[in-house]
Amino acid sequence: MYLLPFSPKKEIHVSRVGCFDPNIGRWRTMLYIASVPGFILALGMQFCVESPRWLCKAGRLDEAKNVIENLWGSSEVDKAIKEFASVIKNDGGDLDSSWLELLEEPHSRVATIGGALFVLQQFAGINGVLYFSSLTFKDVGISSSALASLYVGLTNFAGALCALYLMDKQGRQRLLIGSYAGMALSMFLIVYAIIFPMDGEISNNLSILGTILYIFTFAVGAGPVTGLIIPELSSSRTRGKIMGFSFCVHWVFNFLVGLFFLELVEKFGVAPVYGSFGAVSLLAAAFAYFFIVETKGRSLEEIEMSLNPKFQGKRSSE
Repeated sequence: MYLLPFSPKKEIHVSRVGCFDPNIGRWRTMLYIASVPGFILALGMQFCVESPRWLCKAGRLDEAKNVIENLWGSSEVDKAIKEFASVIKNDGGDLDSSWLELLEEPHSRVATIGGALFVLQQFAGINGVLYFSSLTFKDVGISSSALASLYVGLTNFAGALCALYLMDKQGRQRLLIGSYAGMALSMFLIVYAIIFPMDGEISNNLSILGTILYIFTFAVGAGPVTGLIIPELSSSRTRGKIMGFSFCVHWVFNFLVGLFFLELVEKFGVAPVYGSFGAVSLLAAAFAYFFIVETKGRSLEEIEMSLNPKFQGKRSSE
């Protein structure tokens, strides 16, 4: 979210890198290693500048102009400052926002979309598939948890690299739709391999293919795009609160999936659970098609003005 205000509208994108330590006996080492990026980030943030949008809200226009010039070039300074000022004036962005404003349009619509995207993301089963992937790999003879985690990590990383290229080529909405469609296909492929009798090796290979394809398609769209498009759709006034609400929903449903996944598998079997993941993935693709606004190639101010009735009314009167 911090990086988003600094990104020019043609280059707003994200990537994600996953790391895995499969040896549960080394949990202390795992936590020590995980703390290193945190220390580096805390140190690096001391040298970061404030967002030009925030500087405009705070009335520090000279600093905002310097930041814009250094990041985007001198030709963008006047245009950006004009957009910032227009949004702040009409949206009340210079005032502190209240949580109750999330119940008002257009903030309520974006908050609902943000929460729904994370609910669908979690119920599409990414964490359940990751939890179960090591058992799937064992079925085809890959008994090493480290090797299985390596395959998962490399697949995730390859998907993230593709997302970097496709994000501004195909757009956020297309990536979401295509990603969830691919996840649904992957789940149904695994269900097919489980339900219909086939040679054991063929069935296992289909399960592996479905798992790898699922993780890859998730990393291409449903993973990175969900965390990116919510702040893009949010207004400058309520962006922080909408992101806080959305990620709160994310972790609640992440916890629920992790808590009940194995119980559901034991009670109903893998095929029905994975089939439900595929059905939710199709529902998520439909949700993205009907409710997600494309933000590719547009500045945050342009997106906000297109969603806010105040700006639409002002434009129609002009």
